[in-house]
Amino acid sequence: MNERTDLTELRDLFADKPHPTADRLAPARTALLAEARTKRRLRARAIGLRRLMLAGGLVAAMTAGVITVQTFNPSTPASAAEVLRLAAEAATATPGPQPRDDQYLHYERVAWTRSENRVSNVGGPRHVTGEIWASVDGSRPDLWWHKPSKSNPRGPAYKELRTRCPERGAGPPSYADLLKWPTDQEQLRRKLAERGNEMVLDKDTVTRTWNGVLNILGSPVPPKQQAAIFKIAATLPGIEMEELKDATGRSGIAVTRVDNRGPGGAVSRESLIFDKTSYVLLGGQESVPGLGRELWSITRPQITDVLPAWSTSLKRRGCL
Repeated sequence: MNERTDLTELRDLFADKPHPTADRLAPARTALLAEARTKRRLRARAIGLRRLMLAGGLVAAMTAGVITVQTFNPSTPASAAEVLRLAAEAATATPGPQPRDDQYLHYERVAWTRSENRVSNVGGPRHVTGEIWASVDGSRPDLWWHKPSKSNPRGPAYKELRTRCPERGAGPPSYADLLKWPTDQEQLRRKLAERGNEMVLDKDTVTRTWNGVLNILGSPVPPKQQAAIFKIAATLPGIEMEELKDATGRSGIAVTRVDNRGPGGAVSRESLIFDKTSYVLLGGQESVPGLGRELWSITRPQITDVLPAWSTSLKRRGCL
């Protein structure tokens, strides 16, 4: 084969392939970084058309957002801290939304709870799919649509506008607020501990920081701040690695911290669950003896200018 023939075949092969965007290439880039870290070398490929055909398959896989040829196959991380460091790299490698203050972030959050070891969960078993439109700067009410679960299509459903109630404190930070949060480790650590103290009072600094991490990551977070939060979590004692499924049934690699904040000092396990290949955050889990188990997952947010037209018929109620 000559160079002219190679170029012609290469042009024809990619002629009908969509141009890969930054979003589509992010998982492949993250996997490549992980592969480089393990110092593995790719197996030699045949030359000529076979090489071009493999490249075509790789582009198609990246366009779909996944890698299917095992071209990149990072080894299992050695520790929970390593998982969080890989998650930090994934966060910075994936472009995040860049909304205006007057827009909304639209995403889905799935959560379910159930009893553990024959002990009924507080509030009883439930499975909720929530569709959320969050005001970017928090100046307008958020729209929450709680839908019946697929397993119980006749279950309760409701729609509500939730606003910030000053009498109940500042409430969770908005996306615009989080954009202003520091990425400096010491400053951010203090912010997380302050947030965690609002969730669980009278706990040590490590527990407050971990609870702040869990609370903030339960909604969309700007990539730089998310990466910095993962790096802080990686330094906390008591974290371990395990395999868990998120609320949608996806199997992932989890970072779990064990704590004794359950009833009567019972040991609880609180986890963040990541995709095994891209290390993108899928969701989390909380398991407390006597209180049951809760799983949650969150989708990537999309930017929208307005709320659905049907939201105008809703009355404002509920506090964030």
